[in-house]
Amino acid sequence: MDHWTEINVDGIFSYRDNIKIAHAVRTGNTVYISGQIALDPDGNVVGEGDVEAQGDYIWGNIKKVLEGAGATMDDIVKVFQFVVGQENFAGMSLSRRRVLGSEPLRAITAVVVSGLFKPELLLEVDVIAVTKD
Repeated sequence: MDHWTEINVDGIFSYRDNIKIAHAVRTGNTVYISGQIALDPDGNVVGEGDVEAQGDYIWGNIKKVLEGAGATMDDIVKVFQFVVGQENFAGMSLSRRRVLGSEPLRAITAVVVSGLFKPELLLEVDVIAVTKD
């Protein structure tokens, strides 16, 4: 497509090769990141049973994808979070605040779900970022 660019980043689980989607798409100054999960490059679950560990890993991948798209964590304007079970909600929020802080306030959606595509996964996060250029 001539009005948007597919973004795929080396060193993290390959969405392109494994599930046929892009890590992100950039159009103009907006970056849309596909839901990130705690899978290492070989497809193994990271932080099994620990939503904060999974969150920290996911946020690290989000940073890599943003950098691959020419953006930074400061460019994030919207966060979508899908967490398995109400008991993991606080840990999900702690992980996000460790990375993004409390200010500036961003638009955030957090949904408690019964499961993700692998039962060991506790969290999926996707974001929208808007760059200055």
